Amino acid sequence: MRPPGGISSALNPAGALLLTTICACGGDPQEASEAAPAAESFVFPAEFEPHRALWMAWPTYENKRGLSTEPLLIDIIRATEGRVAIELLAQDDAEAGRIRERIRQEEVPDGHVAIHAVPHGDIWMRDMGPIFLRGDRGGLRVVDFGFNMWGYESPDSPNSRLEEAVDRHVADLLGLEVVKSALISEGGSREFNGKGVMLAVEAVELQRNPGWTFEAMEEEFRRTLGISKVIWLAEGMAEDELTFRGRLPGGVYTVITTGGHVDEFARFADPETILLAEVTEEERRTDPIAAISHERLEESFRRLSAATDQDGNPFRIVRVPAPDSLFETMRAGDGVFDYIQPLEYEDGSTIAPDDAIKVVAAASYLNFQVTNGLVLAQKYWKPGMPESLREKDERALAILREVFPGREVLPLDAMAVNLGGGGIHCILQQEPRRAVR
Repeated sequence: MRPPGGISSALNPAGALLLTTICACGGDPQEASEAAPAAESFVFPAEFEPHRALWMAWPTYENKRGLSTEPLLIDIIRATEGRVAIELLAQDDAEAGRIRERIRQEEVPDGHVAIHAVPHGDIWMRDMGPIFLRGDRGGLRVVDFGFNMWGYESPDSPNSRLEEAVDRHVADLLGLEVVKSALISEGGSREFNGKGVMLAVEAVELQRNPGWTFEAMEEEFRRTLGISKVIWLAEGMAEDELTFRGRLPGGVYTVITTGGHVDEFARFADPETILLAEVTEEERRTDPIAAISHERLEESFRRLSAATDQDGNPFRIVRVPAPDSLFETMRAGDGVFDYIQPLEYEDGSTIAPDDAIKVVAAASYLNFQVTNGLVLAQKYWKPGMPESLREKDERALAILREVFPGREVLPLDAMAVNLGGGGIHCILQQEPRRAVR
């Protein structure tokens, strides 16, 4: 067992991923069948179940120049001390040393932090990181879905190949079996109640997998994730629309967003309770971007109201306010601008290299992370902003405290991450505690 706070590498000295081969030996098949115990059963646990660790990756660029995401990661490390281990990816051992020094300069306890040399291009561990399944006999395994940069690139692009390998590197670090899937799918596009029910978004999964039917996708989710039922929602938030679709009302661009990940708008608080974002009628009338989200959220409400859990019972649906539309200006030199400027836009939009563009942040109160005794939440109000936004912050946090009793709800400023197309939940991936044998 490696000591807490250690630095390790996911690659062997030759730079190749280490593989484990399992050999089936000879013998009488009938005798083997009679003697062998039943196979271990694996499932993806609900996020509100106990964790051993949270995995995250050190950032490689700034979404908006001068607005670093590093302070948010430091805040998360500080908040999780004494609650859950932090497994942090660095590019190499040299960067790992610099990160360790940075943490100590911030006077943050780091005994619960291990740093690993695993090459990565971005911080979205929810999507390209390991998808841990827990076995009923104490085992863990990792599911390796395909990855294509949320539909922005082909699966064979250098960026896609780099990110798609992260989960296998982590599995190798831990000595875990990897289950491969041909389905292209990201962790933020799936939400689980821990009893066999999964929420998924049609617009996301179909865009990634145009040759797949709903039935084929559901069967693959059952095979890989141990679920028994999928509830399909139609679309996500307007501010999460794929950037290459084109501009939103008012000439606004999204920020390398996912096309509708469920963790931006619908989350399980317990096996029977679903939190669903809400845009009010007044907000719909006064904000054309919110108007799009309003229609999509009400369709989700209709579907969830008609849905049942694994036992055929209706869900309790709790509505949570959606933040106001929050805007920023991006220019050359901003990481987001430099990526989206050369994209081919479906609506015919073009961005010149010297343009200044208006973007909308992927802001959400539901992109929170639940872990042991703690909910890492997002807040938005700052001095000078409308009091209505501060009231929304307070209402959303009050709801989270109500539906997660016994856990501290800690609001953090995640705008630096929101301006890259995600939030706190998107940059973390939980590793569950192993089942008691």
